[in-house]
Amino acid sequence: MRSNDASATPPPGLPRPVAATIPSWWRALVDAHGGREAARMDGRSLTYRDLDRRSADLARGLLARGVGKGTRIGLLAPNSPEWIIAWLAAGRIGALLIGVSTFFSPRELNYALRHADIAVLLAAPGYLRHDYADRLEQAVPSLAAASGAAPLALLDCPHLRAVWFNGPVDRRWAAGTFADLETAGAASSVFTDAFLDAIEDAVSPADRALVIYTSGSTAYPKGVIHTQGGVVRKTLFMCEGNGIIPSNTRLGDCVLMASPMFWVGGLLSLTGGLTLGAVSLCQDEHSPRALLDAVAREGVTHIVTQEAVLMLMRELEGEGGPLVGRLKSQNTGQAPFFRRAEGVPRERIPLSLGMTETMGPHSGDNEGGLLPAGVENSVGPALAGVEYKIIDLETGRPAAPGEPGELCVRTPWQMDGMYKRERSEVFDADGYYPTGDLCALSADGYLFYKSRIGGMIKTSGANVSPEEVEIAIRGDAAVVEAAVLGLPDRELGQRVVAVVALAPGASRTEAQVRERLRGELSAFKVPRRVFFMAHENIPRTASNKVRKPALAELIKGWLAASP
Repeated sequence: MRSNDASATPPPGLPRPVAATIPSWWRALVDAHGGREAARMDGRSLTYRDLDRRSADLARGLLARGVGKGTRIGLLAPNSPEWIIAWLAAGRIGALLIGVSTFFSPRELNYALRHADIAVLLAAPGYLRHDYADRLEQAVPSLAAASGAAPLALLDCPHLRAVWFNGPVDRRWAAGTFADLETAGAASSVFTDAFLDAIEDAVSPADRALVIYTSGSTAYPKGVIHTQGGVVRKTLFMCEGNGIIPSNTRLGDCVLMASPMFWVGGLLSLTGGLTLGAVSLCQDEHSPRALLDAVAREGVTHIVTQEAVLMLMRELEGEGGPLVGRLKSQNTGQAPFFRRAEGVPRERIPLSLGMTETMGPHSGDNEGGLLPAGVENSVGPALAGVEYKIIDLETGRPAAPGEPGELCVRTPWQMDGMYKRERSEVFDADGYYPTGDLCALSADGYLFYKSRIGGMIKTSGANVSPEEVEIAIRGDAAVVEAAVLGLPDRELGQRVVAVVALAPGASRTEAQVRERLRGELSAFKVPRRVFFMAHENIPRTASNKVRKPALAELIKGWLAASP
């Protein structure tokens, strides 16, 4: 077991909220940073006071329509100042905000709307090639015949009452726009600023504030719940060290938000950047070339992205180019890229480890230090206040130092639970969360990550459940078996690939399988390659389970042999 002491008190220089709530935290930021630029996109610039005014008006507009503490608000939108405004508005009135992935297919969107019991959906009209009005009608077919003039009452999505868009949408079922809500809020003589102040004062650190959907070890996403206090305290704790995420961030820096804010890494980058007085820059295009251009055009100092993307940017610019040279490491995952020039070997850098359930990192060095001799390649020690135990997979007892087992954690910022799951299903009797990570703990408390016990695939920063993709592939009657696995990939981290066995006489091409899956799954979950293999030739264990390590070696050979 590993534990350190924790302090939730922000150090000198950080804004000091009166209470660990989003309204109190936000008031402290506006008092501290006021007229400083806070967010920027497409030439638009908003100060902290701008975000304060607009989020207050949106909050008042929502209050006028019956939204209040505990109301489940879905937010389906890409990174933008309007995303920040909507998130703040929900937090200021004590609503429960559900971050809805912009990558969700209609099937996944239907699941999120129904599983989270979303009552009010705030949505962007579209993003890149995605039309969310069309996608919503595919996800909830009864929407097409509904009217937004009255509360929605849909049998196939029974809790949904209204959909508001951030822009005009030609759908009679839409209740209106964000601007309509803000205008109504600003004009309300009942739901005034004083009334909003009273609402904010009634928000408690214990109130549930946020649901983040993350792929689990099963075929269905998990709805991880965090409280107001958990979000605020974790943000202040990470900013105090400023060494993991955010990292090396200072007043006036410019952080390009290339990771979705509806995932925990993007959200911590946003809340951390706002706390430290940095500008959050949003743009839709996240290709290495577009990011490189933004560094030159916008004065970017940090990019919320993976090390592999930074490497591609450097290849585009050339070694030692001036633009990439302006950047600072935004998180410890980028540290090897930036510290290579200092001659620091990768194995000395604690890359940290965390998860949505612990509101980001639970291990690492939050002051950006290096690993001592003897514990190279570890992810670091427990963060202050975090407790570990490693459970032997066979005996169910604590593992000896250095021996692998399942990592269980208990943290000051632990999730409040999972949506629609009882606490006994999520935590053990002592309040520890079994992470599903295979780890070992040294005698002096340094954690070594081995793998996911369930074989989760990590691609482009997102988790992919192999079981979910396999189930989708098997939805084709021509398929008798499917095995999905992740192969190492320099750009993606891992590449999703699939091996498919067809029924005798059946015929499918790789393109046909991938095309069908595009209508079923988020784009990042669709296998990059699909290979076909006779059912009897798939390597198996004595218990007839697919031997994925052996299958992975076969696929590597096929890839090496292909042109």
